[in-house]
Amino acid sequence: MSDRFLILGHRGSPTQFRENTLPSFEAALRAGANGFETDLRLLSDNTAILYHDDEIDDRDCESYTMASLAEQKIVVNQLRELEQFAGRAHMCLEVKRSKWEDVVLEHVSKWPDIVIASFDHSLIAEINRRKTGLALGLTISGYLVDLASYAQKLGATWVYPNYHYVDRAMVDELHAANIRVVPWTPNRERDWDRLREAGCDGIITDFPAGAVSWFSGVTPGKST
Repeated sequence: MSDRFLILGHRGSPTQFRENTLPSFEAALRAGANGFETDLRLLSDNTAILYHDDEIDDRDCESYTMASLAEQKIVVNQLRELEQFAGRAHMCLEVKRSKWEDVVLEHVSKWPDIVIASFDHSLIAEINRRKTGLALGLTISGYLVDLASYAQKLGATWVYPNYHYVDRAMVDELHAANIRVVPWTPNRERDWDRLREAGCDGIITDFPAGAVSWFSGVTPGKST
């Protein structure tokens, strides 16, 4: 769909710094990545944080407050801290659960070059219903039948599939519906080669620096 092939750091640059942290995001950008993907969760005090797992120290993530995390010396970054990257980086914001759309939109509604994505497609449907104008994405695992029409119904213009399931037919179907395809998380050159040849619009990888180097080698004279 575009000459621009996006290289996004998966939770930043997790092989260099702790995932979903500001230093990890900065490392991906310093390496030349276009941006990064990160995970959003909501604590019980309505603080939006950058965190992937369902639990922190065997407790549901959503049962904590920022104060209780601090008491246990657990350090996490907050969603509001991503504002410093607005306009500097393409951000894929993967919301892990629905029902807190208001909090997400309060923070990000004016940020440029972001996509709100989720495995919980009810969240995407709800944000689309509100006609926010924000780009929306579906994160998926597996191969969905009639994926393009399903994504269109939910208002998604981006799809983030598990890279194992991506083939040319999937990409062509989505591109015909003006939907971009950025798989997660291929980490080897042979997979990057295959996905680029299939027509993908980018990749989300644990090795953004390596992917930038690879891309500069396969497309001399082009930047990401």
